[in-house]
Amino acid sequence: MRSLWTIARTEAHAIRRRRWYTVLLALGGAFIIAGAILAATRNPVAGDDTLRSWVAAVELIGGLVVATTLGASAVNRDADGGWLGMQVATGVPRPQVALGRILGRVLVLAMTFGVWIVLAAAMGVVTGHGGDGPLAVSGVAMFENMLLVLTFAALCSVALGPIAAGVMGVLAEIVAQALVNLQAAVDADVIGTAWSGLIAVLYAMFPRGIVSPMLSELQARDAAGIAAPQLEINGNIVYVIPSTWLTVIWTLLWCILLAMATAGALRRRALS
Repeated sequence: MRSLWTIARTEAHAIRRRRWYTVLLALGGAFIIAGAILAATRNPVAGDDTLRSWVAAVELIGGLVVATTLGASAVNRDADGGWLGMQVATGVPRPQVALGRILGRVLVLAMTFGVWIVLAAAMGVVTGHGGDGPLAVSGVAMFENMLLVLTFAALCSVALGPIAAGVMGVLAEIVAQALVNLQAAVDADVIGTAWSGLIAVLYAMFPRGIVSPMLSELQARDAAGIAAPQLEINGNIVYVIPSTWLTVIWTLLWCILLAMATAGALRRRALS
């Protein structure tokens, strides 16, 4: 266990010092500040929507870039370069090395969202919109979505190159959110019974996107922007309900399973 945390801390420290990470973290913060400035020029209701939609967009787009980059480079690049082989040569088992590296990257992702959530709350206070608890909850929900992206991309990175693994991570988020949207459509009876059974089975089996109460409410009013466009299926506006705790736990269990699968898959990975 000590070796696991040592690898995780080392990994997190190394990533935090990389230029690309600093740039992405700063860009996300800059967009949040820009959204807060724009929100301050509007009336309280419109200002709240503006700040929330801007922060949600940063967490979605910025989170995807950070999560895919972290996950897609978890194994392949360092394995090809010999760094993973050096870690294994120290006597630490391959699965433990893989889990330590993934844990370190999860810590970096958590720190990223922590910075953005705190900054959004601070901007809300400065502009007179308050700390906004629902916005913080939405940030935590988006973090779990990006955790799924990271762990799935990490699993793919065992066999695929960084770009391909990153694409697969993004597809995992798209499919997870699509399942939530389709299940909402089934519940609203706007999809035929021929498909509803298959959708229900897929929804029960696979990880699901996490929808916060704030984002659900903004989406229903078509005020969430690119983070959650209003859902229209067969000419009907579909209300996507906030995720239950069962969905939160189910998706989290999938993330743990994907991390464990990556650790197991590394046993067969050739190291330079």
